[in-house]
Parts: sequence; structure tokens; C-alpha cells
Amino acid sequence: MGALFEATDRLRPDPTDTNMHVEADDVMEIDSDSIWKVKGPKAPSAIDLNRRVEVLDAMGIEKQLVFPTTAIAAMMVGGMTDFGFEQRFGGDTSMLEGLSRPEFSKMFLRAYNDWAIENANLADGRIRLVGIIPTSDDVNDMIGEIKRLIDGGVKGVYLQADVPPGGVSPAHSVMDPLWRLLEENNVTATLHIGTEFFFLDPRWTFAETFQDLFQSPEIPNTNIGMFATCHMAIDNYLNALVLGGVFERFPRLRLGLFEVGGHWVGPAARRMDMYCEVFPGSAAAKYPMKPSEYVARNVRVSPFNFEPVHRYIQDDPNLVDVFCYSTDYPHVEGTKDSMNKMLAKVEPLGEEITAKFFRTNAEWLLP
Repeated sequence: MGALFEATDRLRPDPTDTNMHVEADDVMEIDSDSIWKVKGPKAPSAIDLNRRVEVLDAMGIEKQLVFPTTAIAAMMVGGMTDFGFEQRFGGDTSMLEGLSRPEFSKMFLRAYNDWAIENANLADGRIRLVGIIPTSDDVNDMIGEIKRLIDGGVKGVYLQADVPPGGVSPAHSVMDPLWRLLEENNVTATLHIGTEFFFLDPRWTFAETFQDLFQSPEIPNTNIGMFATCHMAIDNYLNALVLGGVFERFPRLRLGLFEVGGHWVGPAARRMDMYCEVFPGSAAAKYPMKPSEYVARNVRVSPFNFEPVHRYIQDDPNLVDVFCYSTDYPHVEGTKDSMNKMLAKVEPLGEEITAKFFRTNAEWLLP
């Protein structure tokens, strides 16, 4: 994976301090400047999670979900079309030493989940590594890996948003044992930026005007077109869960949506409410709650820290329980001094909303 990042950097060199292909020993002192202003591999505990508790204490954070940079990238590598792989990673597969990209991805993700299990109780549960569940046409494969992670103490799992799980809608009855397993064990299901880019053919952003590239650990060589559409697969998945009755059947199912923006959540909830009125004979229209009410109860979303989240709350006050602060530490998308930036936006809305945004809403995802 390191060799692959190196090849990516040769393709389009990243001159920033957050370049993934750098020498970093994780020795930077932990202080208010480093934890809020330094991003990338050089940031404190970016590599050594044994230092993360000290970082959390300095930030004033009790618990956090930790998503895997390289495992997300490995899943991307295994699932991309050849065109997408060439566009994002350069097309060189020599470092895979004869493995196909899907074979490499499968091997890497198994090893990552082994590591997540080995470190499932870091800092007595304050640091929660999220296991990855690759999509399979056989839902039993997915259930088996979830059981392995749960037995190993893992408290959160990452599902792909771009491919129908088990070869069906997430709302199909064959998926119910998976959702039941998560609900009964208080394990948080998450969808996260990365593989959802496969939801759209990468050729949609193959144009001369899309060559100004943004470098990020999870999304190398992305551009404004990719970033502006990364929520679409998540929106589609949520639509299936809500209108398909998953949250009606599993009222304690916990879903977190991360690094896909928050701008679309209010319109999505309103859209689903509207179509229940348009189609009164549908199953969704007969549920005891409106779609927006299921979203408010079961779903939590971390907006990007450059978004005007205060406007989202003002526009859709019924979704005030949905939005949660996230540092995205130590990735560059988390922005510098993010807590103060977000505090300035939500604090004028009052103490209750501020507490919800920074603490109580997220408690749903970290039982």
C-alpha cells in the first residue's frame, strides 16, 4: 500500500505537508497548536494510536470512531474500474506482485480487520476502530465477517454505499439478519467517503476542466466534480433504508454518515416525506412515523467543517438531533482549528443546540 501511495505521488506530486508519502516518526509534541493546526502523517498520533488518548484529552474528546486511511484506499483499489484506477492511482500494479487488484484488496481488508480486533479495546473503549465489511452477493459472507468483528470486540462497521449489499436492496428481508445483528449488539453501522465514488462512472469527471486535483489520504487525485457528488451514493442508501422500512423494523439500529457533507440531509428528508404523500398506498406511507422522523431518531451525520451547519439546523429544526461535530483528525478535510470554527457557527443557536452538536447527538453512535 505504501508503494502504491508512492506511485500515486509520482503520478501527480503532492507538495503539501499532508502528503501521504513522507517520512514521519510520530514524535511531534502534543499541544494546542499541533492538534488543531497540523494535518497529515506528521500530526501527533497520526501513526501511533498509543498517543491518541493524550490527543483526545487535549481536544476535550471522550470517545471517537477511527476510520482507516489505507484500508479505505485498499477497498477502492479492489473495486474500481480499470479506468478509475488509472485516473486515481496511475494504473501501476507492479507492487501487487502478481495479485489481481480484487485479490489484493481482499487480503488487505482481512488483515486490517484482524488488526482492528487486536486493538478493539484501546483506551478502555475510548478509541473505537471501525471494521470494514466488503460487499458480497452472499449476505452470509457479510454477516460472517460482522460476527467475527463483534466477537472480537469491535463496536462499529463500515459498509460500502456503492454496491447493493447481498445483491439486493438494503431493505430486502434477506438483509434483516445483518441489521438485527448490529442492533442487538449495539454496533454502529457507518457509511463513509471513499468507495461511494464508484456509484458514478468516473468518466463523468474526465474533462480538461477537472484537472485541478485535490490530494487527500482517502481520496487521492480527486477533483471538485467528485467531491461535490460524493454524497449521492449515501443519499441513495439512506433512501432505501428509510423508505424500505429498515428503521421501522429495527428501531435501535444506529447509523452514522461520515465525511459526505450535511448539505443534502434536510432536502433528502423533505423529499422522502413528500413522496410518501404522493404515494399514499406505498408501504413507507403507512409506517407510523414520517421518513424525516426516522432520520432524526436513527441517523447521525458529520458535516464537513467548512459547511454552514447552523443554516441546516435553522432550515430543518426537526433534524437538530442529526448533525454531529467531527474532527476528522488528522486529515486535511477536517480543516485547521475546526472546533472553534464550528463553535462560532452553532453557539449563536443556543446552549442546548450547541451541546447536541458537540456531544449528545454523537452519544447515539458511541454507546
